Amino acid sequence: MNDSFGGTADLPPPFQPQPTAPQPASAGAPTRPAYDGKLSELYGIYLRHLLLMVVTLGWSRFWGRTRIRRYLWNHMAILGDRFEYRGRGIELMVGFLVVLAILGLWAGTVWAIWHFVLHDRSVPGFDLVNLIFLSIALIGVPLAYVGHYSGLRYKLSRTRWRGIRCAMEGSAWSYGARATFLNFANAMTARLLTPVVSVNLARPRIVHARLGTQGFDFAGGAGDIYGRYVGYYFLNILAWIAAITVVAFVVGGFAERSGLRLEDIKGLGDLGRLRTILLVAALAVGGYLLFGVMILPLRCWWRAYLYRYLVSHTRAGGVLFTTGITTRQMWGYLVLNYLIVLLTFGLGWPWAMHRTLRLIARELWLYGMPDGGAIGQPSGKGPRFGEGLLDMFDVSGI
Repeated sequence: MNDSFGGTADLPPPFQPQPTAPQPASAGAPTRPAYDGKLSELYGIYLRHLLLMVVTLGWSRFWGRTRIRRYLWNHMAILGDRFEYRGRGIELMVGFLVVLAILGLWAGTVWAIWHFVLHDRSVPGFDLVNLIFLSIALIGVPLAYVGHYSGLRYKLSRTRWRGIRCAMEGSAWSYGARATFLNFANAMTARLLTPVVSVNLARPRIVHARLGTQGFDFAGGAGDIYGRYVGYYFLNILAWIAAITVVAFVVGGFAERSGLRLEDIKGLGDLGRLRTILLVAALAVGGYLLFGVMILPLRCWWRAYLYRYLVSHTRAGGVLFTTGITTRQMWGYLVLNYLIVLLTFGLGWPWAMHRTLRLIARELWLYGMPDGGAIGQPSGKGPRFGEGLLDMFDVSGI
């Protein structure tokens, strides 16, 4: 690893293959990350991780996750130097146990309220177990956002580049409260506030990130992307109206040809009629899923545009960022990765992660050079343990 900020990575023209290892580049040339991980090596680590998970009844996952991160970090380079991951499995386990203890105390508090306050006034059919799970579900939504931010803080605090530690400032609880309020308001307005939510949740994650003492700036605003989102929003509505109309005609015609009547739905005791009803329901669900897949290009179009906007409005000192990710590439990221993981029952996760890092390395471009003389180590060393909330509520993978 270089000790100074003088080295850069070679950037071939876009039509040439991405290099498998970082090379020096000329000053002033735009650069992009280099990822030279091998899927076979990643699968070797992952399969060992799964085997140890079975042997240890899941308790080795903290160390397995750490090994996977070290491999991925160490095979991603920017400006000729690779990242390092310095996290430890014991830190992840301690974070998990702390959150487990807190949730245990919460369950004990709910039990005390149930036993001494609500027991004689409970709703019929609603017992203590229902109350505990309902309360955890209610607090789980804001805690998932808190966990997302605190998990990002932990990962950055254990990441180094050219010997400089990364960091994350800001309050995870403040971010959780903001995310909860914005997403609730968005749901109440039929998702018309999506640009506001996207920009105002991306901003704290960007401006509070640090490479040593070097901060990041974000100059985006929701007003810039509202016009594009409104078009996407109403195209979605029109598409769903058309789909519902078509499905209604198809199901209605099928019901008429099969002799299905309203009385048949009420009399579910007839097994033959029940099979017909189940068939109609299956057709409706199948039509919904099929249309959901067909409309995904529209969603991928919006997501690709949003990512391009967020990246292009971010800078770190004199370094600017841009990406040319397309709708087709976003389809491959959102849809194909999901199908890979789903159809392989989770065993395709390394493949999906490998594809994602290759996409980042291919489509993220950096303009400018960091000022090495002005960047020092951050004042703090980050949290002592990490990701308990993130692991408990499963809002992230690696």
